[in-house]
Amino acid sequence: MSGRIKRMAAPYRWPVKRKESYWAAKPSPGPHSLEYSMPLISVVRDMLSLVGLAKEGRKLIAQGSFSVDGKVRNDPNYPVGLMDVLTVKGEEGGFRMLIDRRNRLHLVPVGKEEVSWKLCRVQGRHMMSGGRKQLTFHDGRTLISDIDARTGDVVRLEIPAQRVSEVYRLAPGSKALITGGSHVGQLATVKTFEKWRNPAPNLVHFEEGFSTIWTNVFVSGATSSLIRPPEVSAI
Repeated sequence: MSGRIKRMAAPYRWPVKRKESYWAAKPSPGPHSLEYSMPLISVVRDMLSLVGLAKEGRKLIAQGSFSVDGKVRNDPNYPVGLMDVLTVKGEEGGFRMLIDRRNRLHLVPVGKEEVSWKLCRVQGRHMMSGGRKQLTFHDGRTLISDIDARTGDVVRLEIPAQRVSEVYRLAPGSKALITGGSHVGQLATVKTFEKWRNPAPNLVHFEEGFSTIWTNVFVSGATSSLIRPPEVSAI
């Protein structure tokens, strides 16, 4: 598998300049899909502008200067995706990867008290022997736990300990970040969750007067949002 991709063919969500260079780095196979993640080298060079050349960025990464979700990453192509927390060695605070109103990946600065946790959406739930539950999250990680979380719910995960401290339901009154569709990047309040017993996708209706499929909904808090969306113009 090639470790690079043409910039003109890169996913629309990548905030990279398409015509400055021919090639761009490609994320390694990992916890996030190509569409919802960027390689660490591109985050360091193109999003944070900490270096001007990829060679300089690879050197910093090899020195262990960057951590994702509390773990040092030395792979320049490691995928940094939705809700991941990036920290820089020697710096207080960090950055959280979100989606803005232009449907682009965007790093939002967070304080030192916020880099110790992240939000993970439950993508699947499986019963194991002994009545234990295995939860699969949107970032590829799995967790064996007795917590009562259903598909579509979101947990607050302490990192890097991987300890669940809170569960936020996909239920009426919850705050949610829209990650796709016409209202991408917007915070909204869940009104109803409509489930179907057929191949049609389940729908979530919001008090703001619109609806979207449930896979575009990322719960961000019970009554108020724990995260703040990127402050960019929608135009």
